[in-house]
Amino acid sequence: MYGMKKLVTRSQPVKYYLPAEEIVDVIEAAHIAVGHRGRDRVKVETSRKYANITQEMIVLFLQSCEACQLKKNKKRNSVVSKPILHSQLNSRCQVDLIDMQANADEDFKFIMVYQDHLTKFVLLRALNKTAQEVVSQLVDIFITFGAPCILHSDNGREFVD
Repeated sequence: MYGMKKLVTRSQPVKYYLPAEEIVDVIEAAHIAVGHRGRDRVKVETSRKYANITQEMIVLFLQSCEACQLKKNKKRNSVVSKPILHSQLNSRCQVDLIDMQANADEDFKFIMVYQDHLTKFVLLRALNKTAQEVVSQLVDIFITFGAPCILHSDNGREFVD
């Protein structure tokens, strides 16, 4: 093949060799054109017209793309959880205590939060946080609305005594 030139036909696309100073701009344009997708999509897009853009160049560019890094970190930190679905009132309720000691009002240092999962209906009760007080308030709620099938708590110390 020495000294011979290859004939480019219409069925073969012409591929260009870019000077080093234009490579980053072309990779960026291709990256935006494919919607900030990954390495393989950008490689396919750039290899249509250009012969000297390597996968390593694309990876280096992607590591410097702020939008992709934010999206990547967002995916990694997010927790996917299935919501707990219930079809009846009082089938599942949740109870928790909020510590208000920093903003205490006389004897009341805690707020008990009781919520129905289906309706998101919330009851709040001011407490001094004794186990007997928590039980007394829960019994009062159960007498008014009925006891739930499932009562969910975080198993904190206030529910253990």
